[in-house]
Formats: sequence, C-alpha cells, structure tokens
Amino acid sequence: MFAKKSVVAGAALLAMAAAAQADVKIYGYLDAAFGSYENFVENAAGTAITTERTTRVSSGNMMTSFIGFAGSEDLGGGLKAEFALESFLGVDTGTVNPTYSNLAGGFWGRASWVGLSGGFGRVILGQYDNAFFTLGYTYNPFGSSMTFSPTMVSWYGLSGDVTGAALGYDTGWVNSITYETPNLGGFTASLQFAPKESTGANDGDKNNYALSAAYNAGPLSLMAVYTNSGDASTNTAYFIRQKNFGLGASYDFGVVKLQGQYAQIKSFDSTTGDESEKDKFFQLGATIPVTSAGNVLVTYGQTKYEIAAGQAKLKQFAVGYDHSISKRTGAYVAFTNKKLSGDIAIDDDTANVFAVGIRHSF
Repeated sequence: MFAKKSVVAGAALLAMAAAAQADVKIYGYLDAAFGSYENFVENAAGTAITTERTTRVSSGNMMTSFIGFAGSEDLGGGLKAEFALESFLGVDTGTVNPTYSNLAGGFWGRASWVGLSGGFGRVILGQYDNAFFTLGYTYNPFGSSMTFSPTMVSWYGLSGDVTGAALGYDTGWVNSITYETPNLGGFTASLQFAPKESTGANDGDKNNYALSAAYNAGPLSLMAVYTNSGDASTNTAYFIRQKNFGLGASYDFGVVKLQGQYAQIKSFDSTTGDESEKDKFFQLGATIPVTSAGNVLVTYGQTKYEIAAGQAKLKQFAVGYDHSISKRTGAYVAFTNKKLSGDIAIDDDTANVFAVGIRHSF
C-alpha cells in the first residue's frame, strides 16, 4: 500500500513539474460594430472609380477579430520553446475570415510559427508579423484598424488603380525565418528572410528581406524598417517586387501621446526591373486621455501616388472615442473621411465611415 501511494504521489509531482515548465493558453479578440460604410471601388468596366455605401454589422473595425493558441516550454538553461497559431474570425457571421490574408482560405492565416528564445534573442520559423506591419500599428492612434487608420488603409486597404503602389505583401510573412535581438539598453533589432522557394521557369523570382531597428526608453519610441521583396510566381504572399522603407516615432507627454509615421513604397516591373509605381505616405496622430478609462483618438494621413494613370492623392482624417468598460471589454465610436483626387477617373471623390462597436479580449 505504501509503495502504491508513493507511485501515485510521484506521478502527481511529475505532472505538477511538467505543468510548471509548460504554458499553453487560448486567447483572442472579438470586435463587432454597427454603422454606415462607404469605400472607393472601380466600376464594372474598370474605367472609373466611384463609391459604394452599405449599412451593416461588421467585424474587426478597431482590430481584426481572431482566436489563437500559444504556448512555451522551459527547456532549461534560459532556453524556451515557443509557438503560436492564430485564425481570423468574422464575428458578424461566425465564420473563419480569410479577407485579411493573401493566402485566402488558410485557417491559421493570422499566425503560425514555432521558435526558440533565450539570452541570444529569439529565432522564429513560419508565418510571423513583418516589421512594416509592426511599424504601422505601433505609431498611429488607431493601431491596426483596417477601417480607421490611414496607415492601414493606405498600405493594405486599397489596391489597383485606386491607390497604385500599396504594400506588395501581407501583414505576416509566410515561409520566413526571423531573428530578434534581446533588448540592449532600449535598443532592439530584427532580421527577417523569406526565400523565393522557386526554381526552373520561375528562377527569376526574388527572395524577401526585412530589417528593422527600434529604440524604446520611457516616453520615447522610435523605429525604422527596410524591406526588399520580390514577386513570387509560386507564392501569392509576395505579389509585387518592391523596395520600401518606413520611420515611426511617438512621445507620451502624459496628457497626450503624439505619434507620427513616414514611408516610401517603390514597386518595380518584374520583367524590366524598372520602377513602375511609387507612393509617399505620412501620418500624424494623437491619443488623448480624457478620463481614467477613455481616450480620444485623432489622426490625419496623406499618400501621394505616382501610378500608371498619372498622379493621385489620398487624404484621410479619423476621430474616435475608445472607452474601457473593464480590463477586457470596451466600446468605441469612430468616424473617418477619405478623399481621393488626381489623374484618375473619379465619379465621387469622398468616402465616409461611421461605426459604433464593442470589443472584447480573452
């Protein structure tokens, strides 16, 4: 009897030790809103740009809704194994939402990676956020909102004749290997590489590189990013050959946090190698605490495009109020106005969005 109790006690201790070393969690973010939505679209003939308006319930206005699974295991000696799997969700319909991924239909379209971390930093293999996306959501008051952030709308939300040279890759880089340095007195850096993974007839495809450096100390934050990406015939995640760079800065004064960004996006013809399209973007914004639980968000962004049809300009202003009801739940109301002008056929040059929403993280 004593031996049997000792075995049971030993098994329990081993289970407790394993639980202490491994950490697995389910988490996510749910965002649903009701409002009036208007956006620029090409007409059926592809000869003019007009606007379409709908009144609807939508998902992911302030940030894309998703569910995720992540975990880590202590391997000893300061070394950890880590992983993350994240899938986009459409809260309004209850479906897996591939809209935000160029690899449409991929269940884990938001993130899918495994890596090792320690005193040397972090090495990650799989689909992982690109530094340009990190720059985009870090230095504007509306974060990664694909509706209200001028940064996200300019870089990801519009394409083709409407905008010209939007980013030629998704928010996360698939088939990539990423190295992140440890924090050295506030300085961090990262290097990301995604091979073209093509041979033979597609041997002219280009590999993809991303470099970033950041400094964070107290209220000051700075970041710089450079990417060199190539169109890949066998991988729809990298669909335009580009050389891009971006800068971001913010300073928190307490009564207001000021944020700013600048970026240049250059696209090249995949056959001749000549520059084909270019845009120059800037955004200025502020986050203003008005209560202990509420912030006013305001931003203005502008993009100048040099496209095949000539030159164009996109101006966007957004203002909103975000209120935290609890640690995990909040509500918001926001409005944005977009204006498009230039050497393009425009039937209606303005588009407005107004929405009231609820957000919940878990």
